[in-house]
Amino acid sequence: MGLYNRLITPDNIPKHSKTFDILSPLNGKVVTLDSVPEPIYTQRLFGEGVAIAPSGYQVFAPFTGKMLYFPELACQMRFKAINGLQLQIQLGMDSHLMMAEGFKRLVKEGETFEQGQVIAEFAIHKMKNTLASTLCPITILNSEKVKGVQAFYYSVRAKEDKIMSVYI
Repeated sequence: MGLYNRLITPDNIPKHSKTFDILSPLNGKVVTLDSVPEPIYTQRLFGEGVAIAPSGYQVFAPFTGKMLYFPELACQMRFKAINGLQLQIQLGMDSHLMMAEGFKRLVKEGETFEQGQVIAEFAIHKMKNTLASTLCPITILNSEKVKGVQAFYYSVRAKEDKIMSVYI
């Protein structure tokens, strides 16, 4: 485990004042960050979280918030919830090498969005044909400010199933 390891289990939930559930932004299967073939994620350099092996083509907002970073390459996005929690989604490993081919931004930097809104689309078939891994890490950028993160590992439906509960 790495720098910002905050993973907990249901039997060791820390004392906290609030719980914030993060709904899945993608359809697919949730796996541990340790499954991601990239040390920056396994060492938690972008914070604690999970990864999803995607089975769809859309990214939905996991909560209501504001887009902080979403470059034209459209393969990585960072956003902030109303409560200050910051999340990053990376669509596949080394997807920047695709030079935005197969990625579409539907929300731009600085714009706000509602939970469940489609914020991006991607061509999963192009990703599978081009990238070594289509795993999509979803990490809490300000993990150091949370008391614990409980991850849920199963097949998820975007907008409906939670992937993490964050204890603040």
